[in-house]
Amino acid sequence: MNRREWMQSGLGAMAMLATARASGDEPVDESDPAPLLAKMGPMMETIPVAASELAPGLYLVQGPGGNIAVLKGPDGLTVVDSGVPMRAKEVFETVKRAGGQPVERLINTHWHFDHAGGNEEFARAGATIFATSATRERLSTDQYTAVFKLTTKALPSIARPTVTSDDFELHVGAHTLHLIAVPPAHTDGDLIVHFPTLDVIHTGDLFSNGFYPNIDASSRGWIGGMVAAADRILKIAGPKTRIIPGHGPVGTRDDLAAARKMLATVHERVARLLDAGKSLRQAIDARPTADLDPTWAKGLFNGPIFTRIVYEGLAQHRGAGRAG
Repeated sequence: MNRREWMQSGLGAMAMLATARASGDEPVDESDPAPLLAKMGPMMETIPVAASELAPGLYLVQGPGGNIAVLKGPDGLTVVDSGVPMRAKEVFETVKRAGGQPVERLINTHWHFDHAGGNEEFARAGATIFATSATRERLSTDQYTAVFKLTTKALPSIARPTVTSDDFELHVGAHTLHLIAVPPAHTDGDLIVHFPTLDVIHTGDLFSNGFYPNIDASSRGWIGGMVAAADRILKIAGPKTRIIPGHGPVGTRDDLAAARKMLATVHERVARLLDAGKSLRQAIDARPTADLDPTWAKGLFNGPIFTRIVYEGLAQHRGAGRAG
């Protein structure tokens, strides 16, 4: 596999971001992901943006942000997610070149800047933006993500979704897209986008293929919701379904099932530590993911960081737990 193929697989972006924590100046607390952000910015400026055809009339755009799907239709392009703000123009131009049409509509799978950061570029070109009401609310106000110690500013009004629902259909020529909201999982506004005629599902960050996912406790995300969301996707996926994750290469039903098994295992282990009254520090020191790390700690998050993310989200969901 050459560099271009490696980058297009979706592995390149995550591997480059992973170097942020393996570059020799690891933060003193290996469970703290916040220092990674300062290193991620420059890397996001250099990761290439590339498009490939996934199915007839359906294209995949990958780069420094979340995976983007582009569907051709008689009235223009329907796009799932808009990428990071600092590369918005480049992403938009790549989307247009891939589909060869104007952009008619944009779907946000959730509010995070690496999936909705390019909204303004798409909106100014005339795209109608669709999302859940929870995603619109979060995009309309400043958001503080505690685990990263990061404040994300509200998007300007033009860049916010104008059509919101928790369960609806879009008809694009011969295709019917099912947009399915799930209870809080990665965030409290996640959408699954199902292309049944093409046997493709875009999961947003409900699925990261091959590595530990982010779960945003500040947006009511928690690991039990991630397990339930995986079950929901598995119910509509068939043996040949191609699954576009939020990050990583396009996967299969088996890939998602493997991720679901990992999530359920970590959920059970961390819940047991919480039930035993263990603090966050004690839970991290117990290394509940040690046997899983060789397989899953290949992205941005190592085992201690993922344990922190899971513990804090689960404790918040329960309204209990000790942070010391």
